Amino acid sequence: MLDYIWLDDESPILQQVPVEYSSAALIFSPFIQMPEGWGNAKRKNDYEHIYPNDDEIRGIGKAVSWKKVMSSCCFQTHAELALALMTSIGALRDEFAREDLAEVVLYENINGDLYYPSEDHISNFHIPSLVKVLGANGSNRFYYAEPIVENRGVLDITEANLRTVLDEAAAELVLTDEKMDFVFMSVYDSFINVFLAKDKNIHELVERMGWEAMICDESTYISWYR
Repeated sequence: MLDYIWLDDESPILQQVPVEYSSAALIFSPFIQMPEGWGNAKRKNDYEHIYPNDDEIRGIGKAVSWKKVMSSCCFQTHAELALALMTSIGALRDEFAREDLAEVVLYENINGDLYYPSEDHISNFHIPSLVKVLGANGSNRFYYAEPIVENRGVLDITEANLRTVLDEAAAELVLTDEKMDFVFMSVYDSFINVFLAKDKNIHELVERMGWEAMICDESTYISWYR
């Protein structure tokens, strides 16, 4: 079973993962669009911060791409949007923070019914594609591991089991199929996940799954947005 990989920003991602994984991609977690008026109906006062829970996201939430939000913010790159999001949650040191970008996202384009992507966690919107990927090479079960709470196990590859694991997971989580051909990891203080594959044709798989992603090359760092 593969343990969670703590990726640092001292060397490229592909230099830090086990050698059998020849390709990697950064998967962008979608923004969450709730029905019009949902926020006002849930909020007890104008200052209350609310966020949809997992059942609400799966039941009535809609995925919104980074590209759509980038367009509304007049951002040119995913990196600009990542800097804006991470600055707004206090995840960047002062020298890397971009308050100017964060203000655009917070005050001009994120309204009461559009919510940030899942922070630190794997998005609920990715569950159906995770079922397909984890079972792509004939695996019937998947492994999961959470280093912070020292929790790990193996379950059948079903949407119900993945929902349970994601709902209860801490900020660091790794998922892999029985053959460990594919790996999906959450990343702390971010809105992306890392996807690893032994197959070099990762671009084709990412496209089939409909993921919004950046394919990593030999020079891609986990701090890719700088």
